[in-house]
Amino acid sequence: MQTTQQETIHTDTGTEKYLVFQIGSESYGMPLLQVQEIRSYTPATRVPGAPPYVLGVINLRGNIIAVLDARTRFGIEPVPEEENTVIIVAQIEGKTFGLRVDSVSDVVDVDIGQIQPPPPIASEEAQRFLSGLVQVGDRVLILLNLPEIFDLNALSQFTQAA
Repeated sequence: MQTTQQETIHTDTGTEKYLVFQIGSESYGMPLLQVQEIRSYTPATRVPGAPPYVLGVINLRGNIIAVLDARTRFGIEPVPEEENTVIIVAQIEGKTFGLRVDSVSDVVDVDIGQIQPPPPIASEEAQRFLSGLVQVGDRVLILLNLPEIFDLNALSQFTQAA
């Protein structure tokens, strides 16, 4: 049995495509397979009692989805939307959510074997949002732990299953 587990570990190595986006001057990545679409920013309808990082909800082709502000969620000073501001619509555990980011830059291949754990310098709160760091070319990508960012339990009341 152990041989099979080791073989599984070896077959897990390889590359995975990540969508790269910016929040401030930092580059972040999320698995491309979880990205449903990228859309221009449209203001969300506020929901009373929603956490401060929830901008509100939008209607996405008949489905109501919650939209989070990445800056507020990560404790970064919010800025007004600009021409490049977009909403990344992502599928996480069968639910659809939106994440407002400053801009999207590209899609990169990430060598799974090169992903490093989050540094201990980040606060515990910040660390739970990170799945790791990886060097891609001349930049370091911060890879996100989407289930933690979207806090599925808290947000399920604001959205419908996809």
